[in-house]
Amino acid sequence: MSRIVYNNRAEWLEGRKGTLGASDVASVMGCGFKPPLELWKEKCGMATPKDLSDNERVQFGNDAEFAMRELHKVMNPQYELQFTPYEIYTSDDESLSHLSCTPDGILVEKETGRRGVYECKTTTCISKADYEAWNGKIPQGYFYQLCTQMLVTDGQYGNLFALLRNNEGDATIRTYHFEREECEWYIEEIIEKTRTFWEKVQTKQIPSVKLSL
Repeated sequence: MSRIVYNNRAEWLEGRKGTLGASDVASVMGCGFKPPLELWKEKCGMATPKDLSDNERVQFGNDAEFAMRELHKVMNPQYELQFTPYEIYTSDDESLSHLSCTPDGILVEKETGRRGVYECKTTTCISKADYEAWNGKIPQGYFYQLCTQMLVTDGQYGNLFALLRNNEGDATIRTYHFEREECEWYIEEIIEKTRTFWEKVQTKQIPSVKLSL
């Protein structure tokens, strides 16, 4: 893998434009925060990504990142958690040059030296269905994001560290651990579908869109 560290957020955002980031992959797979067609337009330079920096939930997640990393260290002392702001990882495999990622941290298992990725999420759970999405699993879009990070960084596992809040302000903390060998089928799916999507970007061909009737 290769790694570039940018000086600031503006440079980092510019550096992300030429590839599909891990959160972009979730959209390609049909379970991200934006439709595949919207992502295609952005990558083709036909649209500008929406600025969500003023969104209350996004701001809370950004503000919580430092505390979440420190809490993960306390609750999971078997790992060393490394973090560098404004970094982008890419794969040295030429066939994966269309992919990149910026994990919230890199994990090193102290006893074995095995490397993995760390991703933190904060979310508000209001309904029973909201909590069900986190019951022994994580939302599919976040799973594809974690799989992409393992793929690009050659990580052997991934930890998703989640803070689930309710309307009263109470919260629970959960650690979800995934071994890469358990995710290989999904990783192969990511490689295939993102390669096809990126070819559509390079040739300016509109990707196929599923219609709901």
